[in-house]
Amino acid sequence: MNEISYAQSSSLVEEDRPSTTTERAIAEVWAEVLNLDEVGRHDNFFDLGGHSVLATQAVARLCVALDRQLPERALFDWPTVATLASALPGYPVAEQIAPIGRR
Repeated sequence: MNEISYAQSSSLVEEDRPSTTTERAIAEVWAEVLNLDEVGRHDNFFDLGGHSVLATQAVARLCVALDRQLPERALFDWPTVATLASALPGYPVAEQIAPIGRR
């Protein structure tokens, strides 16, 4: 993923910029999935054009990017960058799966 430099190139006002590393990671995934230049911390995934199929794609990418086990309905429960970021501590860390060896 390409890190979006919100401090330098953002058209978002200061209070709408993702303010933590977690918020920036979520906003970056959403921007990729929704094909947007940037996403604010208070933007609603579904108001930006998201739907159930894109939500599934976003959750799959977020699981990898954030190293968390998120249910598919996470974006329905927490539809803004800020609310999802604040809910993350309630979700388990992704389990590391050992590679399958050849016999």
